[in-house]
Amino acid sequence: MPELGGMTAIRIENASAYTFDHIVVNASGKEQHYGKLEPLFSSEYKLFELAYRYAFVELRIDGSVATIQPFDYFGETPLESGYYTYRITATASDSRYSRLSLELIED
Repeated sequence: MPELGGMTAIRIENASAYTFDHIVVNASGKEQHYGKLEPLFSSEYKLFELAYRYAFVELRIDGSVATIQPFDYFGETPLESGYYTYRITATASDSRYSRLSLELIED
């Protein structure tokens, strides 16, 4: 696991039956790229200076873009320095903005 130095480490867990590709997470202005993730696997941790219990996530499933688009972080408390997993699930929907869901896991 990477040394935190006061930062927040986040990995992605693919909790779906689909392969995720071109995974991008933007937590409070910093973008991290996670690449490709097979079903039921987790990525390596990436470091963020500031992150919340949810984030902007964009990825491709069989060439189609799926997105989690937060409206804002008003009223949200930043995560404390530590290790977290964004567990992402996907449905069979064709809707770009309602296909994915995200659950925060504290590791």
